[in-house]
Amino acid sequence: MANHVHLVVQLPDTASFSAARMMQRLKGRTALAANKLLGRPGQAFWQHESCGHVVRNGEEQARVVAYAVNNPVKAGLVENWTQWPYTYVR
Repeated sequence: MANHVHLVVQLPDTASFSAARMMQRLKGRTALAANKLLGRPGQAFWQHESCGHVVRNGEEQARVVAYAVNNPVKAGLVENWTQWPYTYVR
């Protein structure tokens, strides 16, 4: 998908950082790498907003993961989520 990504992660209970801090670091490092690859250092890469959601149980987790992995299917980019080369499910 050209305009957004979905990321589902599990932070350990003992994490010494917040999900917001994790996103800040992730966006910062990926923006630097992408802009270097594109030959446009110093330019904005990510939009400022992100949509965070705390998953509270297994049923909700299954729904959120299904939504994320099926997004390329819904966008018409592949027929099955397993065909999307950027999906990693552990």
